[in-house]
Amino acid sequence: MTTDFSRGDKLVKKQILILNKHLPRKRKFLEELLKEDKPHVIGADGTRHRFKREELERISGILGKSNFNKLKLPIYIEIDSNASGSRIAGKYESEVVCKILEIDNCETEMYIYRADLKKLRSILPTTTQYIFLVR
Repeated sequence: MTTDFSRGDKLVKKQILILNKHLPRKRKFLEELLKEDKPHVIGADGTRHRFKREELERISGILGKSNFNKLKLPIYIEIDSNASGSRIAGKYESEVVCKILEIDNCETEMYIYRADLKKLRSILPTTTQYIFLVR
């Protein structure tokens, strides 16, 4: 019985790795992306993920210029098997999301739900990405 559970557990983890293969090898700071002609990151699978300049400019309008070197993009939207909402973590990430979603009281970690998730992804489709977690 234990071997079936561990075998199933390994299978789920493998599937999650496949779901996350689009994630960048290394995220870049907003400051760096604003200087690039074609702002992008390279995914773990070798694909190029481009950022829309309009989104980068919108985010830069939310953050002060002194914080451009503190926000890494894309902003991760964490989908956890143990949580009902999607998690946004980080001071600057939360600040951007709160401004986009017009939320007043922001913390360094927040959970958003379906309607807000839909709105966020429609406004920032290239500068946000899903990351799937299993705990």
